[in-house]
Amino acid sequence: MKLNYIKTIVLLSVGVVCLSACNLTETQRSSADAALIFGSETGLNLYCNSFYAYFPNGTAVHHQDETLCDYMAKTELSDFEQGALVPETQGSWGWDKIRSVNYFLDHNNYQSVPEVIRNNYNGIARFFRAWLYFDKLYWYGGVPWIDHVLNPGDPELTAPRDSRDVIVTRIIEDCDYAFEHIKTDNSAASKACFLNKWCAMLLKSRVCLYEASWRKYHAGTPYVEGCQISADDLFAQAADAAEIVMQGGVFSIHTGATGSTGKGPYRDLFSSDSVPVDEVMLAVEQDNPLSVGYANYYYNKQNVRASLVRPFINTYLNQDGSYYSETKADGKYKSFLEEMTGRDLRLGQTIRSIGYERKNNDGSMVRTTADYGFSLTGYHIIKFTVDDVAADVYGANGNDIPVMRYAEVLLNYAEAKAELGTLTDEDWKNTIGVLRRRAGITGGALDAKPTLVDNYLKNTFYPDVDNPVILEIRRERTCELCLEGFRLKDLKRWACGGLWTSLPWTGICIPGYNIPLDMNGDGTYDVYFSDPKMPTIPAEYADIAVSVGDPLKFVSVPGGLMLRDELSGRNWKDRMYLDPISSEDITMNKNLEQNPGYDN
Repeated sequence: MKLNYIKTIVLLSVGVVCLSACNLTETQRSSADAALIFGSETGLNLYCNSFYAYFPNGTAVHHQDETLCDYMAKTELSDFEQGALVPETQGSWGWDKIRSVNYFLDHNNYQSVPEVIRNNYNGIARFFRAWLYFDKLYWYGGVPWIDHVLNPGDPELTAPRDSRDVIVTRIIEDCDYAFEHIKTDNSAASKACFLNKWCAMLLKSRVCLYEASWRKYHAGTPYVEGCQISADDLFAQAADAAEIVMQGGVFSIHTGATGSTGKGPYRDLFSSDSVPVDEVMLAVEQDNPLSVGYANYYYNKQNVRASLVRPFINTYLNQDGSYYSETKADGKYKSFLEEMTGRDLRLGQTIRSIGYERKNNDGSMVRTTADYGFSLTGYHIIKFTVDDVAADVYGANGNDIPVMRYAEVLLNYAEAKAELGTLTDEDWKNTIGVLRRRAGITGGALDAKPTLVDNYLKNTFYPDVDNPVILEIRRERTCELCLEGFRLKDLKRWACGGLWTSLPWTGICIPGYNIPLDMNGDGTYDVYFSDPKMPTIPAEYADIAVSVGDPLKFVSVPGGLMLRDELSGRNWKDRMYLDPISSEDITMNKNLEQNPGYDN
């Protein structure tokens, strides 16, 4: 049974709890006696299954990086991305989900169910509470910590916000409890559809790494005011939690053919009907008949035209491990064919590269290049999609999407140890080296830490970082986890929000207008960019002609023209590191303090 199907069944059939409350004291409405749910393992399981609706669903999980992602060009901006989010327009922060979890924990005490079983489901519930509170910490900073159901008149209703120290400490406690008590210890039994105990340690590692980096890179700002737990303490806990998963021996980096798409092990992770459970620890599993996924439609048909940008594409290494250069020896910019040749294999499994094929309506596989009607930069995203034009309609994707996977464990461990200054060459080999080998990289920093700084990576993205090890880990993290919902979190914790406005949204280079181009080297012309000043198109190129104008624009560069998106309105203010608390919530509780920068 697939996860989204489970969500549908649970939300339609469980009437014991109202999941739509918008405050901390909404009365829980029952349609069955509590004993019917809390008095049996079946009931506990049914209730806990409703928590899976708190994960990103099939219509959202594939574009989590869309909001304020520096490496993605698009045609639309939200209020947040324009720096226009203010307390008066912010919605209430909402506590219904946390209340639902707390209701379960408050009532899961029926002696008719053996304690070990009750503790298993308490572990699941506490994992979800940790998951939900991390989301609160990420968006708002310190918030009220509530670990039980509140009733009208309870003093907690008007309590001030708890500190970041309190929130992160309680999240860690919930993760530790979940790891100790969740019975399922591997993903294979449930095909990654349900939680296993190792997910709790990955979540702990994720939270501790985030908070440690936040404290280090925001030091001296109001964002860490009053914090007592040191960054190093949290880095150490992040590394320790990741190491527990690594030593558990249950998961590994997927390199085989299980669930294979035939397109490479990295692509297997995101395009297979059933996720490879050797690496994927938790996934949103989709069923085509239920019409729950629409990645193909989003990237191939929607006018948002979400596309990766050139500065990020330039960070993918060459297969020999050397840094990539976007220009040739004569200073001219490389063609698309040239820039895609001999690169990190993940690049060609993330965008339509030179060997990309799709199944046409007649069932044949055809070499296919970017569709410039739906790609602003020419770096057309294929991650999370399937290679079949029949899936390019809303709700046609049946491929599974990872939510938690082992690659993040390795990345978290490497970064935390590097930040502590304790990462060894052996650690590097067993983390970053493993990921790079899977990506087809044969040289460079594979078995030992790097000693040289890539000036392009430093100057373009992280000018304040001089440590080559940390720089390379950030490169690896961004390439490996591209589009999986980590980028905005990483930019925030590294205090790099300004990249949202400073990174140019540039794309491919071409030799000029009115030239038929073979983009992938297969001997067939793929595109003909017509000069907007000379709109007449030769008949033989009419089928591949693309009109340049709005939104497709080119600028002159040595050797030709470069696509560049000039979308206006991108704005970054440091207050955007946290969202504002809504005026409504502050009106209801006068003891709440607003986040920095939103009081005027």
